[in-house]
Amino acid sequence: MSTTSGASREFAHAIGVVGAASSFGAQMLLHLERERPDCWLVSIAERPLRWPVERISTYRLAQNRVGGILTMSDIPDFMQQKAWDMFLEGHELTIADIPDVLQLEGVDALIHVGSYYDGPNPEQFCADAQLWLRAARVAGVRQFIYLSDVRVYGANADNPIPITERTSTNPSRQHRYLADAEPASPSAAEDETPAEAHNNAEQPMKVAVLRTAMSVSANHASPAADELLLPAVTANRKRSFPLQFLHQHDLARAIERVITQRLDGVFNVAGDGVVDSLDILEWCRVPGLPRNAGSSRSFNSMGRQLSKHPLIMSSAKFKQSAGFRFKYSSARAIRAYCHSVLLEPA
Repeated sequence: MSTTSGASREFAHAIGVVGAASSFGAQMLLHLERERPDCWLVSIAERPLRWPVERISTYRLAQNRVGGILTMSDIPDFMQQKAWDMFLEGHELTIADIPDVLQLEGVDALIHVGSYYDGPNPEQFCADAQLWLRAARVAGVRQFIYLSDVRVYGANADNPIPITERTSTNPSRQHRYLADAEPASPSAAEDETPAEAHNNAEQPMKVAVLRTAMSVSANHASPAADELLLPAVTANRKRSFPLQFLHQHDLARAIERVITQRLDGVFNVAGDGVVDSLDILEWCRVPGLPRNAGSSRSFNSMGRQLSKHPLIMSSAKFKQSAGFRFKYSSARAIRAYCHSVLLEPA
């Protein structure tokens, strides 16, 4: 179930990552390991980690889900002893075990990769965010960070430019689950259990939701960028419109700053400036790129919406609250991605 050895108690802080086996989760672990030598890391994921990490406890979460709770009365008498033995031998970590794991490891901050999850069931993973939030409160975690993205705003005609955190979320139907999964304000505690209320009274937990632009890096893009980028720039090859990006190195730095500053609330995070869609199309001109890329009805519809109603966010609140400066502009971020993944011609 775990490779923990109690070493977390020797470090000043412990940071947990839910969904650490995702592409960005793996990058974030390496960044935290490098930049926070005083921290012990805790990985909780359904799959093995992509790369080895030195200072870490790893927990594998059970993938199988059973509706309701199975009790011994549901098992015939003659099978009960065998069933109990099998459970003890094969028990995997479940959501019910999480508060104990977080307390055992002394986790101060818990990061949920949210819409950055690239596993087999992203809808279910995001829907479970509320369970993780509650587990963190029960365990007395001080900081909960949830990664969302620009798709929660939706490409709508009445969107302001730029979009601020006060703009209402109005996602398309296929992205509704992303908005529903975002944690509520920490003050929204109407259904707290006594244990949660006790922990919150002693040490209120800070909850930060980061809504990011399409994020990219050398050799990798977020699920949002995978879904929107190519359809957007190919759906209208003659009309220019602005796009916004975030380099994943800056996102890892932003998460680290949230933990350091113990930020609370919803924050937009995007690289400075915008990029012209026609410039991106030019950078993507590689041999073998299909002439009809993005021509399916769903992709074309999505691309047309984004070209007609650009999603441009303001990061002013985050930069002011965190004292943060981006190292990569939107243009530098997408150029890094295009040059590495799309193989810029020599």
